[in-house]
Amino acid sequence: MMAPVELCSMIWLRPVDSRRYALLRMAFAAVTLLHIVHLWPYRIALLCNDGMIDPLVASGSSPGFSISVFAIVATPFAVTLGFLVAASATILLAWGKLARPMMAIVFVFLLSVMQRAPISASGWDYILINLSFILLFSPLGNTWTPWNLLLKKGTLPEAQSVPRYGLILIQLQVFVIYWQTVLLKIDNYFWQTGDFMTYFMLSHHSRFPGSWVVNWQGLLDMMTYMTLLVELAIPVLLWIPRTRRIGLFLGIGFHLGIAVLGVNLGIFSIVMVSTFLAFINPWQQPREKAIQVNLQPQESCN
Repeated sequence: MMAPVELCSMIWLRPVDSRRYALLRMAFAAVTLLHIVHLWPYRIALLCNDGMIDPLVASGSSPGFSISVFAIVATPFAVTLGFLVAASATILLAWGKLARPMMAIVFVFLLSVMQRAPISASGWDYILINLSFILLFSPLGNTWTPWNLLLKKGTLPEAQSVPRYGLILIQLQVFVIYWQTVLLKIDNYFWQTGDFMTYFMLSHHSRFPGSWVVNWQGLLDMMTYMTLLVELAIPVLLWIPRTRRIGLFLGIGFHLGIAVLGVNLGIFSIVMVSTFLAFINPWQQPREKAIQVNLQPQESCN
Protein backbone atom coordinates (compact mmCIF):
# COMPACT_ATOMS: atom_id res chain seq x y z
CA MET A 1 0.00 0.00 0.00
CA MET A 2 1.27 3.44 -0.93
CA ALA A 3 2.32 5.66 1.96
CA PRO A 4 0.16 8.78 2.57
CA VAL A 5 3.08 11.07 1.74
CA GLU A 6 3.74 9.26 -1.54
CA LEU A 7 0.04 9.28 -2.40
CA CYS A 8 -0.22 13.01 -1.70
CA SER A 9 2.89 13.65 -3.78
CA MET A 10 1.51 11.61 -6.67
CA ILE A 11 -1.82 13.46 -6.66
CA TRP A 12 -0.62 17.02 -6.12
CA LEU A 13 3.07 17.24 -7.03
CA ARG A 14 3.41 15.06 -10.11
CA PRO A 15 5.38 17.10 -12.68
CA VAL A 16 3.59 18.52 -15.72
CA ASP A 17 4.63 20.67 -18.65
CA SER A 18 4.81 24.34 -17.64
CA ARG A 19 3.17 25.27 -20.94
CA ARG A 20 -0.12 23.95 -19.58
CA TYR A 21 -0.07 26.64 -16.90
CA ALA A 22 0.99 29.24 -19.46
CA LEU A 23 -1.97 28.43 -21.70
CA LEU A 24 -4.34 28.58 -18.74
CA ARG A 25 -2.82 31.90 -17.62
CA MET A 26 -3.33 33.43 -21.07
CA ALA A 27 -6.92 32.20 -21.29
CA PHE A 28 -7.69 33.55 -17.80
CA ALA A 29 -6.19 36.93 -18.69
CA ALA A 30 -8.24 37.10 -21.91
CA VAL A 31 -11.60 36.28 -20.29
CA THR A 32 -10.88 38.65 -17.39
CA LEU A 33 -10.14 41.46 -19.84
CA LEU A 34 -13.45 40.66 -21.56
CA HIS A 35 -15.16 40.88 -18.17
CA ILE A 36 -13.56 44.28 -17.50
CA VAL A 37 -14.73 45.56 -20.88
CA HIS A 38 -18.22 44.29 -20.08
CA LEU A 39 -18.27 46.21 -16.78
CA TRP A 40 -16.72 49.39 -18.18
CA PRO A 41 -20.00 51.22 -19.08
CA TYR A 42 -21.41 50.58 -15.59
CA ARG A 43 -18.34 51.35 -13.49
CA ILE A 44 -19.45 54.81 -12.29
CA ALA A 45 -22.99 53.75 -11.38
CA LEU A 46 -21.83 50.62 -9.57
CA LEU A 47 -18.65 51.68 -7.80
CA CYS A 48 -18.77 55.42 -7.07
CA ASN A 49 -20.06 56.77 -3.76
CA ASP A 50 -22.70 58.83 -5.55
CA GLY A 51 -23.74 55.87 -7.70
CA MET A 52 -26.69 53.52 -7.33
CA ILE A 53 -25.29 51.43 -4.44
CA ASP A 54 -24.78 52.94 -0.99
CA PRO A 55 -21.36 51.97 0.46
CA LEU A 56 -22.84 50.95 3.82
CA VAL A 57 -25.41 48.75 2.15
CA ALA A 58 -22.71 47.14 0.02
CA SER A 59 -20.39 46.46 2.97
CA GLY A 60 -23.22 44.99 5.04
CA SER A 61 -24.58 42.73 2.30
CA SER A 62 -21.64 40.30 2.36
CA PRO A 63 -21.01 37.99 5.33
CA GLY A 64 -17.68 38.42 7.06
CA PHE A 65 -15.14 41.17 6.53
CA SER A 66 -15.64 43.34 3.45
CA ILE A 67 -12.51 44.26 1.47
CA SER A 68 -12.70 46.61 -1.50
CA VAL A 69 -10.34 49.28 -2.78
CA PHE A 70 -13.39 51.00 -4.26
CA ALA A 71 -14.71 51.56 -0.75
CA ILE A 72 -11.73 53.90 -0.26
CA VAL A 73 -11.22 55.42 -3.71
CA ALA A 74 -14.68 55.92 -5.17
CA THR A 75 -14.49 59.05 -7.32
CA PRO A 76 -15.22 58.67 -11.05
CA PHE A 77 -11.57 59.35 -11.88
CA ALA A 78 -10.27 56.83 -9.32
CA VAL A 79 -12.69 54.11 -10.46
CA THR A 80 -11.76 54.68 -14.10
CA LEU A 81 -8.09 54.55 -13.20
CA GLY A 82 -8.65 51.31 -11.31
CA PHE A 83 -10.25 49.74 -14.37
CA LEU A 84 -7.38 50.86 -16.60
CA VAL A 85 -4.83 49.44 -14.16
CA ALA A 86 -6.71 46.12 -14.02
CA ALA A 87 -6.99 45.95 -17.81
CA SER A 88 -3.27 46.67 -18.16
CA ALA A 89 -2.53 43.95 -15.59
CA THR A 90 -4.43 41.36 -17.63
CA ILE A 91 -2.43 42.24 -20.76
CA LEU A 92 0.88 41.98 -18.91
CA LEU A 93 -0.32 38.76 -17.29
CA ALA A 94 -1.08 37.25 -20.69
CA TRP A 95 2.46 38.11 -21.78
CA GLY A 96 4.02 36.73 -18.61
CA LYS A 97 5.48 40.06 -17.54
CA LEU A 98 5.58 40.29 -13.73
CA ALA A 99 2.98 37.54 -13.81
CA ARG A 100 2.66 37.03 -10.06
CA PRO A 101 2.17 40.72 -9.15
CA MET A 102 -0.22 41.16 -12.09
CA MET A 103 -2.25 38.18 -10.93
CA ALA A 104 -2.43 39.74 -7.46
CA ILE A 105 -3.70 43.01 -8.96
CA VAL A 106 -6.36 41.16 -10.95
CA PHE A 107 -7.46 39.20 -7.87
CA VAL A 108 -7.76 42.36 -5.75
CA PHE A 109 -9.71 44.08 -8.55
CA LEU A 110 -12.18 41.21 -8.96
CA LEU A 111 -12.70 40.95 -5.21
CA SER A 112 -13.10 44.71 -4.86
CA VAL A 113 -15.79 44.89 -7.54
CA MET A 114 -17.63 41.97 -5.97
CA GLN A 115 -17.53 43.48 -2.47
CA ARG A 116 -18.42 47.02 -3.54
CA ALA A 117 -21.18 46.09 -6.01
CA PRO A 118 -22.60 42.71 -4.92
CA ILE A 119 -25.81 43.45 -6.83
CA SER A 120 -23.85 43.18 -10.07
CA ALA A 121 -22.27 39.83 -9.20
CA SER A 122 -22.99 37.01 -11.61
CA GLY A 123 -21.91 33.40 -11.81
CA TRP A 124 -18.74 34.12 -13.74
CA ASP A 125 -17.61 36.69 -11.14
CA TYR A 126 -17.29 33.94 -8.54
CA ILE A 127 -15.56 31.62 -10.99
CA LEU A 128 -12.99 34.27 -11.98
CA ILE A 129 -12.24 35.10 -8.34
CA ASN A 130 -11.69 31.42 -7.50
CA LEU A 131 -9.49 30.91 -10.56
CA SER A 132 -7.40 34.00 -9.79
CA PHE A 133 -6.87 32.86 -6.20
CA ILE A 134 -5.74 29.39 -7.29
CA LEU A 135 -3.45 30.73 -10.01
CA LEU A 136 -2.00 33.30 -7.62
CA PHE A 137 -0.25 30.46 -5.76
CA SER A 138 0.38 28.19 -8.75
CA PRO A 139 3.16 28.02 -11.34
CA LEU A 140 2.34 30.41 -14.18
CA GLY A 141 4.74 29.39 -16.93
CA ASN A 142 5.68 33.03 -17.28
CA THR A 143 8.58 32.32 -19.66
CA TRP A 144 5.97 31.59 -22.33
CA THR A 145 4.10 34.31 -24.19
CA PRO A 146 1.30 34.12 -26.78
CA TRP A 147 3.98 34.97 -29.34
CA ASN A 148 6.12 31.88 -28.78
CA LEU A 149 3.53 29.49 -27.32
CA LEU A 150 0.69 29.93 -29.80
CA LEU A 151 2.38 31.48 -32.83
CA LYS A 152 5.68 29.62 -32.31
CA LYS A 153 7.77 32.57 -33.40
CA GLY A 154 10.99 33.93 -31.96
CA THR A 155 13.28 32.11 -29.58
CA LEU A 156 11.45 29.27 -27.86
CA PRO A 157 12.21 28.81 -24.15
CA GLU A 158 12.90 25.34 -22.85
CA ALA A 159 9.85 23.46 -21.58
CA GLN A 160 10.04 22.92 -17.82
CA SER A 161 8.35 20.52 -15.44
CA VAL A 162 6.35 22.00 -12.57
CA PRO A 163 4.00 20.47 -9.95
CA ARG A 164 0.43 20.06 -11.06
CA TYR A 165 -1.42 21.07 -7.86
CA GLY A 166 -2.88 24.20 -9.44
CA LEU A 167 -4.37 22.23 -12.31
CA ILE A 168 -5.86 19.68 -9.90
CA LEU A 169 -7.45 22.44 -7.82
CA ILE A 170 -9.05 23.96 -10.91
CA GLN A 171 -10.26 20.52 -12.02
CA LEU A 172 -11.87 20.02 -8.62
CA GLN A 173 -13.39 23.48 -8.91
CA VAL A 174 -15.00 22.43 -12.18
CA PHE A 175 -16.48 19.38 -10.44
CA VAL A 176 -17.87 21.57 -7.66
CA ILE A 177 -19.40 24.08 -10.09
CA TYR A 178 -21.27 21.50 -12.14
CA TRP A 179 -22.34 19.12 -9.39
CA GLN A 180 -23.35 21.83 -6.94
CA THR A 181 -25.44 23.37 -9.71
CA VAL A 182 -27.22 20.05 -10.24
CA LEU A 183 -27.85 19.61 -6.50
CA LEU A 184 -29.41 23.07 -6.34
CA LYS A 185 -31.53 22.44 -9.42
CA ILE A 186 -33.01 19.11 -8.39
CA ASP A 187 -34.44 20.78 -5.29
CA ASN A 188 -36.32 23.25 -7.52
CA TYR A 189 -39.95 22.54 -8.49
CA PHE A 190 -39.59 23.58 -12.13
CA TRP A 191 -36.55 21.34 -12.63
CA GLN A 192 -38.31 18.42 -10.93
CA THR A 193 -41.35 18.72 -13.21
CA GLY A 194 -39.29 19.37 -16.33
CA ASP A 195 -40.91 22.76 -16.94
CA PHE A 196 -37.81 24.90 -16.46
CA MET A 197 -36.78 25.22 -20.12
CA THR A 198 -40.33 26.09 -21.14
CA TYR A 199 -40.58 28.92 -18.63
CA PHE A 200 -37.02 30.05 -19.43
CA MET A 201 -37.75 30.29 -23.15
CA LEU A 202 -40.90 32.31 -22.39
CA SER A 203 -39.05 34.74 -20.10
CA HIS A 204 -37.04 37.88 -20.80
CA HIS A 205 -33.87 35.82 -20.29
CA SER A 206 -34.53 34.00 -23.56
CA ARG A 207 -33.05 35.21 -26.82
CA PHE A 208 -36.03 33.83 -28.77
CA PRO A 209 -39.18 34.27 -26.64
CA GLY A 210 -42.56 33.75 -28.22
CA SER A 211 -45.70 31.65 -28.37
CA TRP A 212 -43.85 29.00 -30.40
CA VAL A 213 -42.49 27.66 -27.11
CA VAL A 214 -45.86 26.16 -26.14
CA ASN A 215 -45.87 23.90 -29.20
CA TRP A 216 -42.45 22.48 -28.27
CA GLN A 217 -43.06 21.88 -24.59
CA GLY A 218 -42.41 18.14 -24.82
CA LEU A 219 -38.98 18.68 -26.36
CA LEU A 220 -38.18 21.41 -23.85
CA ASP A 221 -39.10 19.07 -20.99
CA MET A 222 -36.59 16.56 -22.34
CA MET A 223 -33.99 19.33 -22.62
CA THR A 224 -34.54 20.19 -18.95
CA TYR A 225 -33.68 16.69 -17.79
CA MET A 226 -30.89 16.31 -20.35
CA THR A 227 -29.30 19.48 -18.97
CA LEU A 228 -28.96 17.83 -15.55
CA LEU A 229 -27.41 14.71 -17.05
CA VAL A 230 -24.97 16.72 -19.17
CA GLU A 231 -23.85 18.81 -16.20
CA LEU A 232 -23.22 15.65 -14.20
CA ALA A 233 -21.32 14.04 -17.07
CA ILE A 234 -19.04 16.87 -18.26
CA PRO A 235 -16.50 16.90 -15.36
CA VAL A 236 -16.37 13.09 -15.24
CA LEU A 237 -15.74 12.83 -18.99
CA LEU A 238 -13.07 15.52 -18.77
CA TRP A 239 -11.35 13.77 -15.86
CA ILE A 240 -10.97 10.41 -17.63
CA PRO A 241 -8.28 10.59 -20.37
CA ARG A 242 -10.08 8.19 -22.72
CA THR A 243 -13.32 10.20 -22.63
CA ARG A 244 -11.73 13.65 -22.51
CA ARG A 245 -12.46 14.47 -26.15
CA ILE A 246 -16.10 13.55 -25.65
CA GLY A 247 -16.19 15.78 -22.57
CA LEU A 248 -14.66 18.68 -24.49
CA PHE A 249 -17.12 18.26 -27.37
CA LEU A 250 -20.09 17.95 -25.00
CA GLY A 251 -18.98 20.83 -22.75
CA ILE A 252 -18.25 23.26 -25.57
CA GLY A 253 -21.50 22.38 -27.32
CA PHE A 254 -23.44 22.73 -24.06
CA HIS A 255 -22.09 26.19 -23.29
CA LEU A 256 -22.45 27.29 -26.90
CA GLY A 257 -26.12 26.39 -26.59
CA ILE A 258 -26.39 28.44 -23.38
CA ALA A 259 -24.79 31.45 -25.08
CA VAL A 260 -27.13 31.17 -28.08
CA LEU A 261 -30.39 30.59 -26.20
CA GLY A 262 -29.80 32.92 -23.24
CA VAL A 263 -29.33 36.69 -23.05
CA ASN A 264 -26.10 37.99 -21.43
CA LEU A 265 -24.73 34.50 -20.81
CA GLY A 266 -21.94 34.58 -23.37
CA ILE A 267 -19.21 35.55 -20.89
CA PHE A 268 -20.28 32.80 -18.51
CA SER A 269 -19.94 30.24 -21.31
CA ILE A 270 -16.52 31.54 -22.32
CA VAL A 271 -15.27 31.47 -18.70
CA MET A 272 -16.48 27.90 -18.18
CA VAL A 273 -14.93 26.67 -21.42
CA SER A 274 -11.63 28.27 -20.42
CA THR A 275 -11.56 26.07 -17.29
CA PHE A 276 -11.45 23.00 -19.55
CA LEU A 277 -7.83 23.88 -20.31
CA ALA A 278 -6.90 22.53 -16.87
CA PHE A 279 -7.74 19.04 -18.16
CA ILE A 280 -5.95 18.98 -21.51
CA ASN A 281 -2.32 18.73 -22.58
CA PRO A 282 -1.86 19.75 -26.23
CA TRP A 283 1.83 18.79 -26.05
CA GLN A 284 1.30 15.22 -24.93
CA GLN A 285 2.66 12.72 -27.43
CA PRO A 286 0.37 9.95 -28.69
CA ARG A 287 0.99 6.70 -26.85
CA GLU A 288 2.31 4.90 -29.93
CA LYS A 289 4.81 7.66 -30.70
CA ALA A 290 5.96 7.82 -27.06
CA ILE A 291 6.63 4.06 -27.10
CA GLN A 292 8.70 4.40 -30.25
CA VAL A 293 10.74 7.23 -28.75
CA ASN A 294 11.42 5.17 -25.63
CA LEU A 295 12.49 2.18 -27.69
CA GLN A 296 14.92 4.05 -29.93
CA PRO A 297 17.81 4.20 -27.44
CA GLN A 298 17.49 0.49 -26.74
CA GLU A 299 17.52 -0.35 -30.45
CA SER A 300 20.61 1.78 -31.03
CA CYS A 301 22.41 0.05 -28.15
CA ASN A 302 21.64 -3.32 -29.64
